[in-house]
Order: sequence, then C-alpha cells, then structure tokens
Amino acid sequence: MNERRDWFTGLMLGALIGVALGILFAPAAGEETRERLRREGEQMRERARDRAERVADQVRRTADEVTGRVRANADEIASRVRSTAGDVLDRSRNAFDETSGRMRDAFESGRETILRRGSDDLPADDREA
Repeated sequence: MNERRDWFTGLMLGALIGVALGILFAPAAGEETRERLRREGEQMRERARDRAERVADQVRRTADEVTGRVRANADEIASRVRSTAGDVLDRSRNAFDETSGRMRDAFESGRETILRRGSDDLPADDREA
C-alpha cells in the first residue's frame, strides 16, 4: 500500500513540475502565463483537496471498522471472563459445602465418642439421668 501511495505521490509531483516548467517555457505573454499558472494551481489544489477528503473518509471508515471489531472482541472476552469466574465460584461453593459437611460429620462423631466415653466413666445412677 505504501509503495502504491509513494508511486502516486511521485507521479503527481512529476506532473506538477512538468506542467509548471512547460507553462514557464512556453511562448506566451507574461499575463497569460500567470493566469494559466493560477488556473493550474487552483485545479491541482482542488484535486489535492478531493484526494485528501477521500483519504480522510477511508481512514474514518477503517477506524470505525476497527473500533467495531475491538468492541466485539472486548465483549467476547468479558463474557468469557464472566463465565470462567462463575465456574470458579461454583466450584468454590461446592468445595466449601463439601468441607463443611465433612467437618460437621467429624464434629458429630467426636461429640458422640466423647459422650459415650463420658457415660462409661459415670456411675450407673448418673447414666440414667
């Protein structure tokens, strides 16, 4: 793309120089030559302005496309992060619930063991109460 633009720029610059030299060295009156130079300059300025506007429009369109793609990718990434975070949260809750259940079971087992051992040490009269 740069080579193409450089080639076009060189072509335009060469044409400008050629036109200017042709006009300057052509056999014409000074006033007529200045008028031709002014007209040619205005035409070239208008063509350059048109070209600049086309390039600016193309840059705007490209920027809009890139912005749209970036937004779409950002939305997709955010969705994946939310999904992954949800999965991690679910796994954490399950692990917590499982661990809590084991601790509760261990506590109950220990409590029953202590109560059984304690009741074995008590006299027969106190076990009934």
